[in-house]
Amino acid sequence: MGGRTKAALPLGDTTVLGQILATTAALDLPRLLVTGTGPVDADLAPLLAASGVAQTGDRYLDSGPLAGLHAAFAATAAQRVLLLACDLPFLSLEFLLWLLEQNQEVGSVVPVDAKGRLHPLCAVYDANCRADMEKALESRQLRLQNFLRAIGARQLGPDSWANLDPHGQLLTNLNEPEEYEAARQWFASR
Repeated sequence: MGGRTKAALPLGDTTVLGQILATTAALDLPRLLVTGTGPVDADLAPLLAASGVAQTGDRYLDSGPLAGLHAAFAATAAQRVLLLACDLPFLSLEFLLWLLEQNQEVGSVVPVDAKGRLHPLCAVYDANCRADMEKALESRQLRLQNFLRAIGARQLGPDSWANLDPHGQLLTNLNEPEEYEAARQWFASR
């Protein structure tokens, strides 16, 4: 991505982070931005400040998204956390509401795509997983996919949410320059 933080990349008339914040604004949940343990990237700092969303940092050094989930639970008394990566610009409010609804029936829930991949950075985690999370962090078992399996998270197959993904892009993240360029063009055409 040219050395730039994905969240700060331009996307239509906003940024990737701006798009995610706009999508989540209507959720009846407190929002929190979790940053790593190091200094915030110069491209991202002004966006975070302008967002008006509370922020917290990881408490476990170099422990990836699992540390971010831990930081989110540590910063709130909420029974559940909707964990979203900063590079999922195609998420819709309807899908997120549906995902949260699925969590009301059982503990943690995670969507699974058509290729059978879990999407742990677009999942709802129940507070009942906190003790297991602490153990995983302490033992450096940091892969969120393994953590979701260990806590018995309900896996939501693509057939259960296909009607919420008319463009087939819902869980597309921006890991490669080509993915970002395609997203940029899609948002520019809207």
